[in-house]
Amino acid sequence: MKKIISILMMLGCLMTISAVAFAYDKGDRVLVLWEDAYWYPGTVTAVDGNVLTVSFDDGDKATADSERVNKLDWAAGDVVECRWPGNGKNYPGRFVKVEGENVRIVYDDGDKADLTVSVCRQSRASRLVGR
Repeated sequence: MKKIISILMMLGCLMTISAVAFAYDKGDRVLVLWEDAYWYPGTVTAVDGNVLTVSFDDGDKATADSERVNKLDWAAGDVVECRWPGNGKNYPGRFVKVEGENVRIVYDDGDKADLTVSVCRQSRASRLVGR
């Protein structure tokens, strides 16, 4: 009996976690896993079940299954790539400060920049291994 109750409780928890995973609303800031295996920041513009329409910070729009969407939760210590001001090329580095949409990155070569999240992305591998 205890085993059955344990299994039912575990199933209930899994159902709750699944429901939370799909709980995005219009206006939410998110990261979307794109075909190039990078997570890009954007804003949810519409929700249809577990399919979200997202307006990316670079101006593109796309629909994405909620399984490819995460809350925009970047924090100090995250490994990312951000565009260097002036040349538009992405370079790897690590956030040392995150305050809302504003970030400070220290690039792998030691250069520093104060930017917004709109010019940053995170590789799938970096996000999987954590901070």
